[in-house]
Amino acid sequence: MIKNWKRNTVYISIMQLTLLLVNFFLITIISREYGAETYGEYASSKSLSVLIGTATVMSLALVTTKYLAQKNENSKLLFSNSYYLIIRNFLIALLILFPITFIFQRDVSMTALFLIGFVFNEMIHVALAYFQARGDFVTSSKQILIRTIIYGLGAWLVISQGFSILALIVFQVFMLATFFLVAHLSIPKNDIVLDTKSSKPVRDDLQKSGKKMVLTTFSSALISELDIVMLGIFYSGSLLGVLAWSRRILEIIFQLLAASLDILFPELSKAKDKSEVTLIRTKLTRVFYVSFSIPIVYFIFKDIGNSIFINLLGNEFDMVSEYTYQILFCIPLMVWSRINIIFSRALNFEINLSKTIIFGAFLSYIVYLVMHRIGINPAVLSIILSQIIIAILTTFSYKKSYE
Repeated sequence: MIKNWKRNTVYISIMQLTLLLVNFFLITIISREYGAETYGEYASSKSLSVLIGTATVMSLALVTTKYLAQKNENSKLLFSNSYYLIIRNFLIALLILFPITFIFQRDVSMTALFLIGFVFNEMIHVALAYFQARGDFVTSSKQILIRTIIYGLGAWLVISQGFSILALIVFQVFMLATFFLVAHLSIPKNDIVLDTKSSKPVRDDLQKSGKKMVLTTFSSALISELDIVMLGIFYSGSLLGVLAWSRRILEIIFQLLAASLDILFPELSKAKDKSEVTLIRTKLTRVFYVSFSIPIVYFIFKDIGNSIFINLLGNEFDMVSEYTYQILFCIPLMVWSRINIIFSRALNFEINLSKTIIFGAFLSYIVYLVMHRIGINPAVLSIILSQIIIAILTTFSYKKSYE
């Protein structure tokens, strides 16, 4: 049992809230200062880099945390070998980055810089696994909190001084690289060993575990980032920026709801029979019904929302509120998918679930293609239909696995 859980919870909550506020502040000033077209490219390139990066780093931070918590006999070798695998995979990813950005019609410089930042961020979490595996989330939260505040202030200065969007991303990469060094140097020297003779079996073990864990991590990233990547294929210019903003609002609200759903994960993991599982699912189903109130309430106040977005972002974003109230009707669908994901993970159905979501991503592409050809409110309907597909497929996957 984790010691000082109250203190951990307080620091984690403060850190997460700060991350949310700083990121919202930054995408607001990026949109206002650089315009909708630049923000659209920024958002879509970042989403693509998240998908590439998730596959590249193989969830090695989670694997390292798990092994350290289990007091693995090779614990002192985990850090250097995890770094090695991440950097090796990153160099391989660079070889295929150009064709991928060409296929998805993204800016190669932006995507490459975001990918470098993603790699440094994963290595930060590998280093911080040393503390988290010992039940110390205060140290990791403090480091992330300090980094977020410094980055927010620095990014604001970069933008206010009129530097390009690429300069801003370079600054972000620099901050992540710096705090990787901070995190790594925080680990006591006696707990890190570099032994080339013993490295290969450790790397093989890390890679084997990473391949299993990355499936669920990648499927979760798909649900969060797929729509913005797809929007980047079929739309461009200021329209892409407006659509990306609306989709990001949906994601922020959903993540706040998802955090409350995840609270029941431990209870579900302890369920001993079908009656207990059914009871918990009934509780979560109520959240699904309640979530319909969010798009309805926003629809009632959408004119106020429109005024707020125009004041925050500028006249280029005058359609954000209009798209948002429609896209927010995806929230119940995303909540239902999340319920299915929580149950599948708790009951060890992750592999089937991941395959189902990846298949759903291919179907979503077809939906975007068809709706773009039809041309009747295609972007919004594509997002909604994509979430309907994911909700149906995750339900089918859970029921098939459970029965």
